[in-house]
Amino acid sequence: MARPIRIEYPGAVYHIIYRGNNRQAIFRDDADRKRYLEKLSLYCQEKNVDLLSYCLLSNHVHLLVETPEGNLSKMMQAFQTSYTVYFNKRHGRTGHVFEQRYKARVVDKDNYLLQVSRYIHLNPVSARIVERPQDFRWSSYGSYLKGKGLTGLKTESVLAYFSGSRSRQLRQYRDYVEGDGSEKTYNPAPRVIKQIFIGNDDFAEAIRRKGNRSSVHEGHYSFQKIMQAVSAVMRVEREEIRRPERSERVQRSREMLCYIARRYGEVGLQELAKFLQVKELSTASHAVRRAEARLKNDSGFGRRVDQVLKRLVSSMQA
Repeated sequence: MARPIRIEYPGAVYHIIYRGNNRQAIFRDDADRKRYLEKLSLYCQEKNVDLLSYCLLSNHVHLLVETPEGNLSKMMQAFQTSYTVYFNKRHGRTGHVFEQRYKARVVDKDNYLLQVSRYIHLNPVSARIVERPQDFRWSSYGSYLKGKGLTGLKTESVLAYFSGSRSRQLRQYRDYVEGDGSEKTYNPAPRVIKQIFIGNDDFAEAIRRKGNRSSVHEGHYSFQKIMQAVSAVMRVEREEIRRPERSERVQRSREMLCYIARRYGEVGLQELAKFLQVKELSTASHAVRRAEARLKNDSGFGRRVDQVLKRLVSSMQA
């Protein structure tokens, strides 16, 4: 099945889901969770992305965000890369933290925003981690109830769907999330159309057309930026990486370039093969696999990969 495209436009709302690589833990302790939230708050504010709800489970995360500037990919690129660098450095590891591609489902804000927010806040209850959503420390529900929490969290965007004063809005939202307490709250996952739309068929078609008229993004670092970062870290000129006769340093640079381009840029194998001046697409894919193996056994190689990722994060902040 072909993977869904990224549709971005000003004012879009997304339910984002991503998991740890190979379903492994994204957080090993509360220090990781705190740092994750700090970075999430920072990058949302820097990129002018409104954070509406969140829930951090051990090996996956749910976010509900709105993008006034239609720039989800830029925020997620810099944010996920920055957390990966932090996590690997703190735990003395290399390689992926997240699965290669996060899910970003466009939400019908008028009709499904509340349902998605409730679904996110009830996730720990559905997973039988806690009995009540307010007992789970690592979601935004506590911030809704207390009126304070993570800097940049826009609780008013969700509460505004209820009438009256803020306290009355909050009571209505709490009833909506928790029910009347007489029985366990049913928490169905929002209906998803064509892997990307949360809404009815008319909404999906309208947003599909909007995407065709505006821009459709895959949301990755450009090959040029990756090439520049690898060249700077490895101290190898661009044209050296392309030459048929290669030193060991250049060979490692080629492997690193292929790995990062596929993992963080998702550059096509054909484009890589053309750049590397090789005939077989398998040459590039083999380079990726060698880099992945090297990450497990060569700490120096891993450190240089992290240096490249830091440069890419900085390039997004410039």
